[in-house]
Amino acid sequence: MARVFLGLQAEVPPQRERIVAAMERLRSCGVKIIRASPWFRSAPAENSYGAIGLAVEADTTLEPRQLRSICQGIERILGREPGDNLGPMPIEIEILFYNEKIINDGDLHIPYPHLLRRGVILASLAELVPEMVHPVLGRTIGELFSELPPERRPRRSGETTSS
Repeated sequence: MARVFLGLQAEVPPQRERIVAAMERLRSCGVKIIRASPWFRSAPAENSYGAIGLAVEADTTLEPRQLRSICQGIERILGREPGDNLGPMPIEIEILFYNEKIINDGDLHIPYPHLLRRGVILASLAELVPEMVHPVLGRTIGELFSELPPERRPRRSGETTSS
């Protein structure tokens, strides 16, 4: 059984509904969600509604590639087009950490290499596991979040999720 942390983020309405649907689909595919962070929301950008998202801690028997494939399949079902990395995303499901593994194998990279650029996901992860040490950067998630410039820090959203 592997302990994983996933980041779920959406930029196109209905954001919350997409993320909740993604969590339900993950559960049905062998991902046991243990707990979820509070919801966070970024400020709207010029051509975006802003991102809303959270992080989850989960257990799974899926191997990293299997888990990534399931995440990508769920993204497609919920409106993300394959290869579409420009513009606002209907949904993103990223494997932030998979046990303490460091994987750089072709197109599979764990820990998630863009974590520091995703304020919503970093804030969410810092709520769940502030003392967890990033296996590549060697610093805690709380320290990494504290270094985010104030203008990039998302705010807590009033929404709740049962895990």
